[in-house]
Amino acid sequence: MVSEKVRKGRSLPGRLSFRARVFAALVGISATTSLVIGLVLYYFAEDRLVAQERELLIQRSRTANAGAGVFLEGLRNPESGDLPAPDAYAEELVRSVADPTGLGVLYAGPDGEPLAARDGAGRPVSPERAYERLGLNGEVLERAEGSPRGEGRIVRLGGDGGGGAPRYVAVWPLLGTNETAQGVLVYDSPERGLEETLAFLRYGILGAIGTSVLLVGAASLILARQITRPLSDTRDAAIRVASGDYSFVPVRGNDELAEVARSFNFMAREVQHYVGEMRRQKGRLEAVLEASPEAVVATDASEKITMSNPAAERILGIDPAHDHGRPLEGLGAPKALLECLREATRTGAAVHEIEVGEKTYWAYAARMQDPKHAATDGDHGAVEGAPGGGAILAVRDITEYRSLERAKTAFVSDVSHELRTPLTTIQSALDLIERARERLDPLEHRALELADGELKRIRGMVEELLTLAQMDSRQYSLEVAPSDLDEVVRSAISGIESKAQRFGIELRYDPSDSSPHTTCVCDAQKIYQVLLNLLDNAIKYSDPGGRVRVYVLDGRDYVTVRVSDTGVGIPEEDLPQLFDRFYRVNKDRSRTTGGSGLGLAISKQIVDLHGGALAVRSTVGVGSTFDVRLPKSPVPRSASYAI
Repeated sequence: MVSEKVRKGRSLPGRLSFRARVFAALVGISATTSLVIGLVLYYFAEDRLVAQERELLIQRSRTANAGAGVFLEGLRNPESGDLPAPDAYAEELVRSVADPTGLGVLYAGPDGEPLAARDGAGRPVSPERAYERLGLNGEVLERAEGSPRGEGRIVRLGGDGGGGAPRYVAVWPLLGTNETAQGVLVYDSPERGLEETLAFLRYGILGAIGTSVLLVGAASLILARQITRPLSDTRDAAIRVASGDYSFVPVRGNDELAEVARSFNFMAREVQHYVGEMRRQKGRLEAVLEASPEAVVATDASEKITMSNPAAERILGIDPAHDHGRPLEGLGAPKALLECLREATRTGAAVHEIEVGEKTYWAYAARMQDPKHAATDGDHGAVEGAPGGGAILAVRDITEYRSLERAKTAFVSDVSHELRTPLTTIQSALDLIERARERLDPLEHRALELADGELKRIRGMVEELLTLAQMDSRQYSLEVAPSDLDEVVRSAISGIESKAQRFGIELRYDPSDSSPHTTCVCDAQKIYQVLLNLLDNAIKYSDPGGRVRVYVLDGRDYVTVRVSDTGVGIPEEDLPQLFDRFYRVNKDRSRTTGGSGLGLAISKQIVDLHGGALAVRSTVGVGSTFDVRLPKSPVPRSASYAI
């Protein structure tokens, strides 16, 4: 297909190939140069020949005019010194001058009337016709006849009217010994000799030009082939590369064309490598999509399907073989799914949980950027609202997961509620025994304290389980309002201060430097619970003599509460699982101090519900630092919370 298109492009009428253009350019330059040089040589040679002919005419006409004067003196009457009438000796005078010099001669009498004439071959001609042919006029003859010293004049007559070389004639006065003019003699060179010489010169130059053009044409043809052959090879190789054949271009020599061939071969190798890599990646991607349990659908800017996997047919009823190019809405896709897709097109990404009948789906959509119009903000990705090239949608069936989650939540809630009653009864019994404390021996006192401590730990665990069950069932709500975070922190410190003193821990609070009262929109009671848990952990996992510091860092959009201790620290490999439920780093110490592994999990979910973040940094043997980052303005609940 590609090669056929290229051939059609080469056969378009009115378009010359590169080889033909190179050949025409070289021949045209050569012909133009040869023609200019030939014209310069011709006009230079013509000028020199005409100048030599003019000098020769002057010399020959001077000699001829001297002979004419001698002839005239021979006709003078010795006795009277008179000369015959001009028309009596005109023919004889012209013949005696023309025959020995080979010049054309015209004799005009004292009154300017032409009397006799002969051509360069000595043949008599009509004086009137010769006068007209030379283009003379009476003014020229009068000037020559009136020359004070009998000097002749050279008169330019111009060409022959056909663009030939200019002609010159010599006009001499005919003087006797008494310096009296007896008329005028006009001498001209034979035309044939100069014209033949110039014609021979013209033909010679034209022949040289033609020969040089032929030779240069042959050389240009060879050179054009040498130039265009590597280009033709490169073109054919490009066609092969476009067709999937990555054979290389032969490299000939070390000139610039050889460098082009080497560069093309390098490009072909790189294209082969990247095409192979793209095919391998495509194969892996297709395998992943084939095996994926999630329905994956790609759409263009008009919501028409461009790609789908087999799971899309099972979950959404989209046939990968027949539904490509059809709009997603026309295939009966749920309205909530279309809203998720359109929200991603507007904002860049969207996550929704969708219920369709008895089924529950998790849907994630992300906008795909159009390479022609992708708008980016530095190196941080697409700008919101930038034109997109479509979207990709992933849908997962989480019906079974939600059912198990509801069953687990119901079980935890039921168990927690069921445990409350016996725990309350046990607590009442312990309180009754506590009243008879004076009658108990020391061992019984110790047993009573242990029982009371374990009962409080179990009751705390039950409350934490109920809290997690409420969060999982979405029954856990926040009562957000503008709150003085400084007051919340002081309340938490006041509530834990006695425990810190009992454990021998120094507890210190450093409020914000910028403002002693930092306000943020939050649920003060829930944040108090988070801070109380962090402070309790900092005290429990610090040795006597340790220090716990609390800081409030005020930012432009966020406020951060930092709890830092000098405790035992947390190993780096335990940090990723630190906020998981029931995860405890030091299980032996947790049992001793009464930890359940749920406090940090609950704290993190509370902070997430506020739109904030809970982060930790720790070094074993140095201590740990927890940062509670809260937004100053209310943030809607994260769309990903339900996942």
